[in-house]
Amino acid sequence: MTDTNGEHAGRGASGVSGGAVWLRGELLDIASAPRPDRGPVVVREWTDSVRLRDPAPVGFRSLFLIGMGGDAHPSPSKFGEVLAAFAGAGWEVRRDASDQDGESRATARHEDFEVRVYEGSGSGLLTLTGWTPVVCPELRLGQPSFTLSTAPGALCGDCHGWGVCLDCEGRPYSRYERCWCAANNAGPGLCAECAGRGLRSSEAAPWMRPRQEPHDTDTEGAFPPVPVETGHDSTLRALTDVAQRACTCGEFRCSWRNSLSREGDRLLSRFGGTCQGCGVRRAYAFALPLP
Repeated sequence: MTDTNGEHAGRGASGVSGGAVWLRGELLDIASAPRPDRGPVVVREWTDSVRLRDPAPVGFRSLFLIGMGGDAHPSPSKFGEVLAAFAGAGWEVRRDASDQDGESRATARHEDFEVRVYEGSGSGLLTLTGWTPVVCPELRLGQPSFTLSTAPGALCGDCHGWGVCLDCEGRPYSRYERCWCAANNAGPGLCAECAGRGLRSSEAAPWMRPRQEPHDTDTEGAFPPVPVETGHDSTLRALTDVAQRACTCGEFRCSWRNSLSREGDRLLSRFGGTCQGCGVRRAYAFALPLP
């Protein structure tokens, strides 16, 4: 299996899973419901490799970033309509109560499929980040707690996101067998480094990631000041550009936030997020034409 930043892991010999084909179509159908006159855009699709002890991956999950709206002017919210479309398609929807600064978030689940729904502030840009369950072509394994794209912190380097001690593999104690791994005191199978969560926060374990500190993203706040770029006529087109860019550490994965505001005689569309490779804040800003 090849793996370039996780982009092609699991393809080739194992191919793209049937679940990935279904999820992609489902997301496009749901995203088309609020505005059938203007279809959604597949901003990026990629895969996360899944490991056990060895560097060679044993499985993969497919992920999709779908964008919609994001015109070159403030637009009315379509967030409620998208959530209603998910519910109508049989998904379990849970809205995040911690919405702030005009942004909205929710989670939609269907069996082992999950989608993060996000709407930016002022722009009407709405994104769907969806992923399939992990597929292991040659092994029968349970689902890891997290993969790189879905972890809200740093993946545990000892259990690789599984949350289970990889020495005892979760086997219970028996009369004749006892786990002598570090997790023994915490209970059979529980990873001692992450307490079974499958991740450790970047703040708690900064040595896990080689931090890169670009000079323009070391300021406090979700959208730190950065040089303003031009060349895009909408926030959605700007997102499509940003999603292809890599961090200075080489990682492209990042959960982007967005805000559109008028400053002087121009509209500024700002993007901010935390790199899921090294944990540094990333930010971009684009000047859009006034409507």
